[in-house]
Amino acid sequence: MRRTFLFKSSMGLDHYMIEDEDGTRFETIGATDPIIERNKAMAVTNDGYSPSREMRRVASIPFILINKWLQEEGWNALDPDNSDRLMRKLNSNEYQYLRTADGVLGMSNGVMR
Repeated sequence: MRRTFLFKSSMGLDHYMIEDEDGTRFETIGATDPIIERNKAMAVTNDGYSPSREMRRVASIPFILINKWLQEEGWNALDPDNSDRLMRKLNSNEYQYLRTADGVLGMSNGVMR
């Protein structure tokens, strides 16, 4: 097997080309631990609201996970048309480590709140 580093993307992902007896494939690797650890710390820091309480942070998603959902599930978490699907993921116990503040996300007038 031959693994060739191709480039590091602006999102901090490492891209490789892998050649072996099965052919050629591409692999993308990104670190999630620093983001997850920061999310855990932020989740217990405060309620997530800005000082004016006009905005609230709710989650921080590693780009490698956004890429995984796109490649494996066929949807883009950054597309506003998929906000209901993203909201369900962020409200699930499976992805609670992405949340940076307590609460349940909901939809109102087509906007995640």
